[in-house]
Amino acid sequence: MVNVEICIGSACYVKGSSQVVNDLNEIIKEHGWEDKIAVKGSFCMKACQNHIGLGIRINGRQIGQVTAQNAREVLERELTASLS
Repeated sequence: MVNVEICIGSACYVKGSSQVVNDLNEIIKEHGWEDKIAVKGSFCMKACQNHIGLGIRINGRQIGQVTAQNAREVLERELTASLS
C-alpha cells in the first residue's frame, strides 16, 4: 500500500491543495489503483516555510516543487514509480 499525505493546512489550501486532492483521486480512479493507494489529509508539513511547494508526502518522503499546476504530472510519475 502506498500512503499519500496532502497538507490541508490553510497556506497549502490557499495554494491549491484541494485541487490536488481532486487530481489525485482522478489519477487513482483512472489507473484502477483504489486498493493500492491510501490518501490522507495532514496539517502543516512546513513545506511552505521551507519553500518546497505544496505539502505532499508519499510513503513518508516529502515531494518537492509541487504546485497546483504541476501536481497531476508529478503525482502520476511518483505513484507509478512507487507501484513498480
